[in-house]
Amino acid sequence: MKIRFFISVQLFAGIFFMSYVDAQETCKVMLSSISAKYEGPCKKGKAEGEGKAEGADNYVGLFKDGYPNGKGIYQWKNGDSYNGNWIKGKMEGKGIKTFKRAGKADSVVTGFWKKDQYVGKFEHPYIIHSQTNQISRIEITRYSNDNDNTITIELSNTSGGIPGLGASAMGAKASITEISVLTGAYLRFASMMDGPKGTTQKLLEVDFPFKARYKIGNQEMVIEILEPGNWTINTSLNN
Repeated sequence: MKIRFFISVQLFAGIFFMSYVDAQETCKVMLSSISAKYEGPCKKGKAEGEGKAEGADNYVGLFKDGYPNGKGIYQWKNGDSYNGNWIKGKMEGKGIKTFKRAGKADSVVTGFWKKDQYVGKFEHPYIIHSQTNQISRIEITRYSNDNDNTITIELSNTSGGIPGLGASAMGAKASITEISVLTGAYLRFASMMDGPKGTTQKLLEVDFPFKARYKIGNQEMVIEILEPGNWTINTSLNN
């Protein structure tokens, strides 16, 4: 009886061990650069949860469906590393990337990433704090990261007049009537171009972050731009 029990225990242990080894061997990591070795939990044959993967590069952190997903630290074979958020194997969200430099201090970049591309120090480099009801559309675009540091304001509206200034303003084109700086500064203000129903005006040598209240007659918008560059604020009014 004891012999049978001992054989049964051995057989069960052997089956359990083989199942464990098989599960470990078939647990896939979907990035080839870290797929040579994996330690951690699996789900449906793929890395899932908190684990460690090794290959040409190394990764320690959260996985989902075999990909780095969530918080994790990735180290490339050249010594560079990224500590932050991942989505389906790509840097996505807030993180810190460290670049190793021979004979020099490490270069550290902190901010936000989208699909492995660095977005900037802020997830959203501008904020539209408020706008009055006749301002129907505001589009903000950064055209370059040059050191010019400008803000171009393009205005257009349906009548071509300045809202709130009555019939006397109907012949005038929509334009900025006042700028109240709340954060930052600018050196010069220039009118660039007049269109049939609007104007283009420009702030030069802007000190960012820059937050201001722009008045167009009795309408206004408060916009904050956090990062340097050449920016355009395209605004449409209904009046």
